[in-house]
Amino acid sequence: MLESHLSRVVSINLISALIISLVGCYFLKTINLTGVMHIANLFGLSFLVIFGINILVESGDIKNDRQRFLVAIALILIFDLIFLIVVPFLFGDVLSVTDSFVLAFSGIRINLNFNVYVYLAIYAIIMLIFNLFFYLKDRQKYSNG
Repeated sequence: MLESHLSRVVSINLISALIISLVGCYFLKTINLTGVMHIANLFGLSFLVIFGINILVESGDIKNDRQRFLVAIALILIFDLIFLIVVPFLFGDVLSVTDSFVLAFSGIRINLNFNVYVYLAIYAIIMLIFNLFFYLKDRQKYSNG
């Protein structure tokens, strides 16, 4: 019973997060901001990791320890893969934009090229940091000892 509840909650959270991301993509496309379409991934990830993981911890389906982070990493990877497949299929080639940053430190020029994969990795790290904050906040509340 526990595994069916866990899979049901995870499936519903993944679908809800994908819908949130697709609505964000649609909004960005309607206002002609297709160059930053990857930001919609952050909307869905925040729902999935912050809200979804907290539901699983509060219900006792996963423990508030390293299991929380393993589930978060797995959900982020699954969600990003689905996002990278679905968004180009629905909205066209909008994730192929590359940003360039040039930094100059004491006469040394550093050229940084950011594509959608770099942004998705940055968003994943941000969500894991938020997950760490929630873990630290809830550590005493959900400890099993």
